[in-house]
Order: sequence, then structure tokens, then C-alpha cells
Amino acid sequence: MPRCSNVLLLIACTALPALAASPKGLIAFASNRGGQWDIWVMQADGSNPVNLTNDKAEDDFPAFSPDGKRIVWTKGGHGPSGELWVMNVDGSGKKQLTFDAYSDLYPSWSPDGRQIAWRSLRKSNGDIYVMNADGTDVRRLTSDPADDFAPAWSPDGGSIAFTSLRRRDAAVWVMNPDGSDQLQLTRNGMHAGIPSWSPDGTKILFVDGLCDRCAEGDLFIMNSDGSKITPFTDTEANERAKSWSADGKLVLGEVARAAAVDRSLSRGDLAVWDVATGAMTKLTDTNGIEEGHADWSPEGRLPPVTQWVSPSRPVGGGTDTTARIRPDGGVATIEYTLPRSGHVRVRVFDVAGREVARPVDEWQHAGSHITMFPFGASTKEQVFHYKVECGGRTKTGQISVAP
Repeated sequence: MPRCSNVLLLIACTALPALAASPKGLIAFASNRGGQWDIWVMQADGSNPVNLTNDKAEDDFPAFSPDGKRIVWTKGGHGPSGELWVMNVDGSGKKQLTFDAYSDLYPSWSPDGRQIAWRSLRKSNGDIYVMNADGTDVRRLTSDPADDFAPAWSPDGGSIAFTSLRRRDAAVWVMNPDGSDQLQLTRNGMHAGIPSWSPDGTKILFVDGLCDRCAEGDLFIMNSDGSKITPFTDTEANERAKSWSADGKLVLGEVARAAAVDRSLSRGDLAVWDVATGAMTKLTDTNGIEEGHADWSPEGRLPPVTQWVSPSRPVGGGTDTTARIRPDGGVATIEYTLPRSGHVRVRVFDVAGREVARPVDEWQHAGSHITMFPFGASTKEQVFHYKVECGGRTKTGQISVAP
């Protein structure tokens, strides 16, 4: 049964409150909606969730490749069965990368997409390792008896930040990509970790409260050298974030409320925070469902969530508009090029001429763009027509979906 048979219905659902910054791209995350842990993707405003994995294994820790075309994740849970896998962003082409029967978690891509750093529990010790993106040439970067985890590659590729429990407390550390010059950035007592670099590499986001006795955590930002540590959330909720928007204005993570009586945490939801103000906007509000470990795709380079089957007929007039489709139902992408900036509308219609989706209705700059249209599965061929409208010009195309 096609995994995306219910996606079309989600278009009509009530939208979450609009985000002031209008975030772009895709969000990958882990969720136990449906009764099992799977990897999902959705639009950056929380709409149109799509399940990429649907197996009995526990899937977690998704991370987009720098070009937005692949996702690396942990399949098999947090224990010895947890291995690193990689797949295309539409869920196709799944390939296992590690075969070590250890706990392999927290993958992070190098900015050139050629390497992956991660935490592996080998020799009964959690350390940071790195390998080529195809799983070859595994090297160990840390060897301290304390646990090291949650590596994050700097945007220039020159450093890896990570969390370490050395000196009997969680702290943010940084090292060179070969494991040399390991340096502690946050002081003991903060119980700090889960670092993430700002897009320009000048700041590091992290959380405090990483300890067994800590009931909640807040978000902090510091300079990349560890100076000027500044909190930008201060609530009774447990807040964690590890992914930035490409413009550095928003961070993406999860939030869970702490009970007033025993300080236990509720199920987590995904949220974004405004870096300047600390204001939070929830992306999911799923009572009783746990969601987290979210990652943002590269903004402005939205990848297709479909396989190439064949392009639709190019439209003349100097602007090519093509569609990429998947015949078993799912999400089609529509590509278009704007000769000049303007207010753009992309509308999708069924064969009766009824508008069924409007994935774009906003000002956009000149250049190439990609948007998505989710469609439901069917036992019959489906045909949709779309229009790209900007500045009084209209380009049309067709999406044909076979069962």
C-alpha cells in the first residue's frame, strides 16, 4: 500500500499559526506517530508530513546532506542494533553504512558531503568517529574514557563541536576534524551539550540541563571560541534545538513541558525559536506522540521528495516548468524559473478544473525555484494540471500519476 495515501487529505487540515519569518525548505524528524519510530519529512511550516520509513526497526537521528538530496539516520534503535543508514530524500535508495553491531548515533555530515561524523559505542566507550559518506575508511577521533557524542561539523569544515562527559559533567568541546586540539568551551556546572553551528560559523547553539537530575533545559548561544555565553530561552519547559535556518534567524528543535509535581517531562513536540527574541512557535501539537531530533534541509535548495520518472512537457516562452513524479503516490515537485522577481502563485487543479492545492502564493526573487505537491495513491491513473503565475505571465504543465 503506498505510504503517502493520506497526504492529500492533510492539505485541508487547519494550519498551525504562521511563522513571522516564513521558513523555507524541509524538516526531517523522528516520530512515533503510527505506533512506531519512523523518519518523517514535512514542510518547514509544519504542513504536509510524509513518512519515509515504515518498518519494524526503530528509526531516529535524521540529518540532511549539505546538498539536501540525502538523509543519514540511525536504524535499529539506540542499542547495539543501531546502525547508520542513508537514503534519498524521498525515502528511496536505502543503504546501510555501518555493520559493527554497536550503537551508532548522532550522525553529522561534513559541509562538502564527503564524510560523516557520528558517535559509536565501541569497546564499551562512546567516542566520535568519522568515515567517508559511503561507509569506508572509519577513523576514531576521540578516545577519552568519558562518553563523547553529538558531533557537529562547522560550516567551513575546519572544526567539529561535540558533547563530552569528561571532568564528570556534560560540556561543549571542539576539535580539529582529525581529532587533534580538543578544547572545552563551556564551564562545568552548566550540564551543556548538543552543539550546533550558526550558518556563518561565528556562533554555537547549545542546551543546558543534560544531567540525570535536571528537570528541564534552556537554549544558549555563544561565540565559536566559547566567549559571550548568552541564554535566549528561560522557561520551565525542556527545550532542545540543533538546527538553524539558513539565514540564522531561527533554530529548530523540540519542547516538552515539565510536570509541576514530579518534574517529569511530557511528550515532545517540534518547534522553532526566533534567535533575536526567543519567541517560540510550535510546528506540531500531537498529544501523546513523541517527536524530536529534527533537522532542517538547506534553505533555498529545496530537494525533490520524489524519484525521477519523466519530466512533463516543457512549456515554451523561455521559462521551463517541469514536474517530477512518483507513480505509487507521494509528493511531486514542480520546478520553474522566474525571469524577474515578483509575486508568484503556483496552483494545482484536478481534471475537473477544481483547485486542489496552492503550494506557493508569495513574493519570490528571480531565478530557479522548486515547490512540492503531495498527492494520494489511487488504483487509477491521476492527472493534475498546474499553473505558475507571476507578473501577468502564466506557464502551465501536467502531472501524470500512475498506480
